[in-house]
Amino acid sequence: MTYALLLLLAWPFAARAAAPPDPSALESYGFDPSVPLPRVKTIPPWLLKAWADTDEMPYEAYSPTAPEAAVLASAFDGLPPPMKKVLSERVIAVYLVKNLKGNGITNWVLDPSSRTYVYMILNPAGFRQTLSELMTERDLTLFRGKADLSVEAGDGPGILYSVAHESAHAFDYVRYVTPFTEPGLHRVLNPGFKGKKPWDAWSDYAEPKPAADYPLRAKLHFYGFGDPELAPAQAAELCSQWARTPFASFYGSRSWAEDLAELFVLRHLTEDLRRPLRRTCAGRTYSPWENPKVRARAERLLAPLYR
Repeated sequence: MTYALLLLLAWPFAARAAAPPDPSALESYGFDPSVPLPRVKTIPPWLLKAWADTDEMPYEAYSPTAPEAAVLASAFDGLPPPMKKVLSERVIAVYLVKNLKGNGITNWVLDPSSRTYVYMILNPAGFRQTLSELMTERDLTLFRGKADLSVEAGDGPGILYSVAHESAHAFDYVRYVTPFTEPGLHRVLNPGFKGKKPWDAWSDYAEPKPAADYPLRAKLHFYGFGDPELAPAQAAELCSQWARTPFASFYGSRSWAEDLAELFVLRHLTEDLRRPLRRTCAGRTYSPWENPKVRARAERLLAPLYR
């Protein structure tokens, strides 16, 4: 998940009293590139407070158990080698935060020469939930009640999803697979970019081209960021509309940044980890990897992550 610009814009107001370290400066984080991934650290109190205030949530730092740390390390180790190389150079730390609104956050940081680094915040609920449970729960936040909808991706740990999704964002921040990973950030990270720019199925960051759009997409609000607009009875129609698009998931149709991340999740789970992903709505099952539009885009757009 990306919405880091909100934190940056709010920071001067939240920081007046305590004057914490600069959240956009690498020197604020004690980065040690010699430590192997995933570089799990306890989130600094000032950073935890900033995100808790931004999301208005009672966030708490979390320390993984030894088995959980091993699962997390394995999740990073299973990423494609070219992707791991970039992450090993630019991921400052992985922080675990209880009660996180969503499954993860990735944010950017700059060194003195303006190179981009990132940190990740992951929800430890992904250690307790399976992939199927975690991804089903995400989709169900769209509805004003219990919908007849489920995602099946096997009983592997849900943190595999969180690591894959946030790692794709991290790679995007560093390598600009999309024009920019967060609205407005091009003014900081890519000042040469001006105006709107289409990217693949997108006219702009959160505006699909007409051929890729679908009517119910405008009503999608995940994780409590906005009140749910869909009635449970609309699950079948939502799936039917989405299945005709080139997007890997509902969440992937939110913006081009989430599109890239969800395409990677789909390919990584299905091809790399052999955990096929299916979505069932009111008794009808959809397999997005079997959608030629989705698969062709994944293989083309994810090339920088694999070679």
